[in-house]
Amino acid sequence: MLSSSATPYTLEPIRLNGKGIHSAPISCLDFLDEDRCIITCSEDGSIQVRKTDTGQVVGNPWTDPGSGAVHAMAVSSNHMKVVTGSQDGRIRLWTVATGEMTGKWNQAHSLAILSVCWSPDELNIASGSEDGTAIIWDTKKGDIVGHPIRTAHPHVYAVRYSCDGATLLTSGYNNTITFWDVKTREALRFVEACHASQQVHCVIWTPYDKIFLGCSNGIVQARTDTQGKVARLGDRVGPICAIVLSQDNLLLATASLDNTISLWDPDTNQSVSRPLVHPSGLRCAAFARNSRLLATSGISKNVYIWDLQGLSGDVGATNSQSGPSLGTSTAGHSLIDINASVHPAGNNTRGGSRHNDTNILDGARRLPGHDMAIDIHSASPPNPKPWD
Repeated sequence: MLSSSATPYTLEPIRLNGKGIHSAPISCLDFLDEDRCIITCSEDGSIQVRKTDTGQVVGNPWTDPGSGAVHAMAVSSNHMKVVTGSQDGRIRLWTVATGEMTGKWNQAHSLAILSVCWSPDELNIASGSEDGTAIIWDTKKGDIVGHPIRTAHPHVYAVRYSCDGATLLTSGYNNTITFWDVKTREALRFVEACHASQQVHCVIWTPYDKIFLGCSNGIVQARTDTQGKVARLGDRVGPICAIVLSQDNLLLATASLDNTISLWDPDTNQSVSRPLVHPSGLRCAAFARNSRLLATSGISKNVYIWDLQGLSGDVGATNSQSGPSLGTSTAGHSLIDINASVHPAGNNTRGGSRHNDTNILDGARRLPGHDMAIDIHSASPPNPKPWD
């Protein structure tokens, strides 16, 4: 529930009508072609490119019969390639210029792929699956590098590389995040990020080694060089379904299943505006390369484009007459330290936390009332519960 200090803004986004584009909810999206186009992936198994300004369809849908729902997508840094993960547990590579599938790798996951990401040098791709495994792939050959990583997550919702590419971070259907050595695929450490009854849905690893986690009822921040502490940002809210960082690293946006979008300064961990109100069914988000536009979508199949300059002026400015500046916490939210437990590799126990032990039941991976993967890079779990 929103606090009185976080009264939502009434900023109106531009709506790109989704009628006739996808027959099922949009699970993930991103910007292409210097922000002139938007690419959307759907639970109906199709991928479509549209013009950002008009919503006009560009080319035919990208499809591969039998793939099932597309749950995860990542665009290469040069915007020439797109990697997707689907319900059938297979990775596919696509060429942006033609919309053609150029790679369909052997099935290595036994269940749906819920998260994909490129390594910093783009020589590898990591995938996380509902089957609880994470896999590192050779981008050119389409082969598995080494062996699959059997994580401690019943389902893997998010995979992320460190900026140097040496470490892979996974999160999933439990309250921990796990750091893995990419070369050996061995666990380095486990960190309990939230209450034992919670899950970590989505992850952002910033260039300055801050890690932001979207959890079952809020946003948590951790550092790779901090032992035993994480921090919660702002008030407790609904489950976080997407968390994205602007290209200039100055703005963090979090999308919640309560249909609000919160904006944060990732340097100070302070909110920079009151929450934005999204039409019902919010599930995914993406920043434009210019760091000014934010795209959101979900169950309605419409795409909404938010001009954040209209909300807070130049997001890099410290003073603005058109809205709050990045250095100011206008909503009265700030960083709150909470305890966390760090476990070294080889210790799979989750003891030592201040939280009461709560069993995480291994069940369906979806949230009540919808059957889709809900983030650009990850899906969300069922029946999320608030912190006690």
